[in-house]
Amino acid sequence: TLPDHSDAVTPWWESFASAPLNSLIDDSLKKNPDVRSLAHRIDQANARLVQAGSTLFPQLDVEAGFETGRNRNRAGSQTSTLGLDLSWELDVWGRIRSGQSARREEVEVAREDWNAARLLLTGAVAQTWFSLLEQYGQLRLVEDQIELNRTFLELARLRFGQGQSSIVDVRQQQEQLQSTESRLPGIEFQIGELEMALDTLTGSLPSLNKAKGRDGRAPEMPPSPNAGYRSELLDNRPDLRARRAAILALDHEVGEAIADCLPRFTLGGSGALAGNPNLDTLIGNAIAGAAGPILDGGNRRAEVAKRRSRIQEELDLYTADYLNAVREVETAILREAKVTETLQRQEAQLKTATMLLSESRSQYSLGLTDYL
Repeated sequence: TLPDHSDAVTPWWESFASAPLNSLIDDSLKKNPDVRSLAHRIDQANARLVQAGSTLFPQLDVEAGFETGRNRNRAGSQTSTLGLDLSWELDVWGRIRSGQSARREEVEVAREDWNAARLLLTGAVAQTWFSLLEQYGQLRLVEDQIELNRTFLELARLRFGQGQSSIVDVRQQQEQLQSTESRLPGIEFQIGELEMALDTLTGSLPSLNKAKGRDGRAPEMPPSPNAGYRSELLDNRPDLRARRAAILALDHEVGEAIADCLPRFTLGGSGALAGNPNLDTLIGNAIAGAAGPILDGGNRRAEVAKRRSRIQEELDLYTADYLNAVREVETAILREAKVTETLQRQEAQLKTATMLLSESRSQYSLGLTDYL
């Protein structure tokens, strides 16, 4: 089962109010194998967290044995043992607790990696879906243009038959029809490619001829979201949250390495029943010990220095990721503004073209021009 990490905010793709898009994204989040593999990493990180904290508690093992034998006089002997061994390391310097805290942050890293993969997946599905809608729109436009060109070709042939035009006009219109028809294979290839990409993203076997977007219409674009403050990226982007958790995990590992340079204190004991199982054969002992490094050639100090250097490395990578995140947001805002400006200019161009078409039709119908 995938971990439950639902946010209080409405998923971003629902702002398009597109039922087919919502269905595709829901399928992808449930079935995409890449996202599911990252969910298993969370389970593995949780298991490592349990292992790291287990040594905070006493460790109790049971041992049992049975031995039988005969000597040269064929005299037999049997011995049975049943014992318990107890050991417990006192976490005086916090070595075990630091390791446990590091594993806890690694769980958070795995979870945020999973969230980041889900975010990238939903974006990829939405982008592919809109590209598919665009290609189906292009296909409908080309099909309509082909029908129009065929009509013009018939008219050109009729005019040629009546002596109102030359064979050049017919050939020109025939060439225009063939040119438009030649666009169909490229558009159909892109449609097939996008349909198979959607199948892959949703964890299905890629196949053709499903017509996922033939009857779909591009939804109205929602209003632009508030970009907010740049510092909010640190809490809103899962990749940055994962990087921060990794830094915290390394910080706890530094504490673990420092504690490893100090003595360890352990408590232990054992009890066993030998021979016949009664209190007379009970053997027991208790052990208290301390062990610490004296000479290790600087191995433990080097480990501390290595982990501290790792923290500095992760901090620099964290800074780089933050700068890239700011750049991506600023670039997206600029792109949206320029696309909006382009649409406004194209709408003005369409208005002028519509007026030109109306005037040309009026002149043709009044006999002022023969330009069909």
